[in-house]
Amino acid sequence: MKKKYICMVLAAGLMISSASLVFAGTNAALTANTSVQPKSTSSAIVTSGAAVNTSGTAITTTGTAVTTSNTAITTSGTAITTSDTAIQGIATPQKTETKKLSLSEAIKIMKTTGASAETAELHRQSDIAVGNGYSETVSKIKNTEDSLDLADKVENAHPGYWKSKGTSVVEMAYEAQIAGATSNNKKIMQIRRDFARQNTENNYQAELNQIESDTISIYYKVLLAQDNLKIAKENLLSQQKTLKNVEAKKAVGLLSKKDVLQAESSVSNAESAVRSAETQMKYAKMSFNYLLGYNVQQDVVFTDTLETITTTTTTAAITADTAVQNALNNRIELKGANLAIKVYDILLDDVKAYPNSSSTYLNAKINLAESKKTAKDAYSKIEIDIRNKCDLVQDKKAAVDAAKELLTYATEGERLVQLTNEEGISTVEELLSTQVSVYKAKLNLANANSEYALALKSYEFAQGVGTTRIPL
Repeated sequence: MKKKYICMVLAAGLMISSASLVFAGTNAALTANTSVQPKSTSSAIVTSGAAVNTSGTAITTTGTAVTTSNTAITTSGTAITTSDTAIQGIATPQKTETKKLSLSEAIKIMKTTGASAETAELHRQSDIAVGNGYSETVSKIKNTEDSLDLADKVENAHPGYWKSKGTSVVEMAYEAQIAGATSNNKKIMQIRRDFARQNTENNYQAELNQIESDTISIYYKVLLAQDNLKIAKENLLSQQKTLKNVEAKKAVGLLSKKDVLQAESSVSNAESAVRSAETQMKYAKMSFNYLLGYNVQQDVVFTDTLETITTTTTTAAITADTAVQNALNNRIELKGANLAIKVYDILLDDVKAYPNSSSTYLNAKINLAESKKTAKDAYSKIEIDIRNKCDLVQDKKAAVDAAKELLTYATEGERLVQLTNEEGISTVEELLSTQVSVYKAKLNLANANSEYALALKSYEFAQGVGTTRIPL
């Protein structure tokens, strides 16, 4: 009886407006940090406490609601002035005894303590609340449907009863539908409830992956800075040794003043490189300490090296085909895209009573088609991204091998020129040149190791849920 009244009054017309959900199509699946994010209108997921009533003022504001006087945005000078005591009472991290940290230990700290870990946990609790909210909406709609069924039975048993109360079953059904209490809305809320419950932990893991990625990046930067400083110091010692030998030969008349000046210039350049490397290392360490919540000047011994990290990983052994399948099975943004298809399919079914040429029906049909295209594009773009990351891993590995060979050649070249220089066959300029080549080759190898390590982790993360959470 209730459904008959609804059809008579609404002709299945208002269901789509109260249940409309819009999922933003996005090209973001091209990168590892992409997501297909669903959006919804308030009426699509929210009902009032009474489940059947909404007021016009819920979406209307007066002019004064958005107008402020000049004084509302003007502050006096004292409003932005603080005394020295304004920061008193703020507890800053204290420097403690030297800490020793491996990469895995640093990641564990970042995932369990600190602002980032706290934020991730808050987002996790928020996602749980969102899922509970969908569940509560489903219950409200069901309670409303049960109330309308009861009202229908009362009307059948006592004709005219509701009229005497100033209303009717038809009016109550109409109000319920306007508020979003429809069977299709209930289906949508059930789907979104289940999706939220199934992907709360996936969202949390994606955020933890981002934390791990940030930690790895800054840890590697410190290691690279340390390597660069070590290489710069080795180069300085080499240049100082050469200068000492040149000065000795000059003293016995074997070399000229020009040779000494060249050697001195090389020492000065090497000293400048050491100072620059020290500055970069200090900055990298302070950034690392800040990220982990330490005092910025905390002394930390980094127990891992870039070379050991790249030689112990197994990610590179995963083929592109396997990696693509892993990503298609796990990436959370693909799950979001599939959710959009399910919702729009329900919304299209909502307006099947409309003429196929009507704007309402055509828009619903187009929305479903676009959601399917978005999902299809996301699959393709993620596959492209995974295969590209696999190729980058191979490229970076080849770069490491090439850098090792280059260093071997440069080192041998320096040894040979050193011998010929002692015999007076080669010049000081040639010796200094080979030493610079060795220095640059060492820097090149350190940088190649760093880029290879980062490429490996990026490839690994892309195969899981990703590093970006999505709205549930």
